[in-house]
Amino acid sequence: MDVITDHQITILKSLRQKLSGKDVDLVDDVIDGRLSTHDIQRVCEIINDEYLMRGIKEDYSPNEYGRDLQDLLNKVNAPRLT
Repeated sequence: MDVITDHQITILKSLRQKLSGKDVDLVDDVIDGRLSTHDIQRVCEIINDEYLMRGIKEDYSPNEYGRDLQDLLNKVNAPRLT
């Protein structure tokens, strides 16, 4: 996985506060750069849920936070696309 930015780490830490159990560990794995390919799907679901709740405007276009989440999602998902 490509190195995530400081801003993306801040987003992940914010997401982590809303999670419990294994999901917290998965987000920590992303931050530490050690997320396994097997766990990418779950992290993508976590990011996508946040996008649907806080990342879109009323017309369903992404707001600024939504664009940040899309960039993060693309970075987390990149290993599955290569």
